[in-house]
Amino acid sequence: MIANAVFVATLIFLALGFWSMHELRFLVPWRSLILRTCLQSIALYCALLFANILGLTIWIERKFFLRDTGRKLRHLDQEIHTGQSELSAEILAQFGDEEER
Repeated sequence: MIANAVFVATLIFLALGFWSMHELRFLVPWRSLILRTCLQSIALYCALLFANILGLTIWIERKFFLRDTGRKLRHLDQEIHTGQSELSAEILAQFGDEEER
C-alpha cells in the first residue's frame, strides 16, 4: 500500500511540477537569481508538498481500498476458532500451540 501511495504521489508531484514550469516560463531570465536566493525555501516547500500529497494518497487508499477489512478479518477469525472452516484444522495445528503459551 505504501509503495502504491508513493508512486501515485510522485506522479501527482511531477505533474504539478511540469505544470508550474510551464506556467512560470516568464521567470526564466531570473532563474539563477531565484535559485541562488530561494533554493532552500523552494526545496522545503517541495518536500512539504510531497509529504502532504503522500498523506492524502495514503488516506484515499485506506478509505476506499481497505473498506471492510476489519469486518472480514473478524469473520475469518471466528470461523477458524469455531472449527467451521476447512483451514481451521491446518491453522490450529500450526499455530495452536502458540496460543496456549
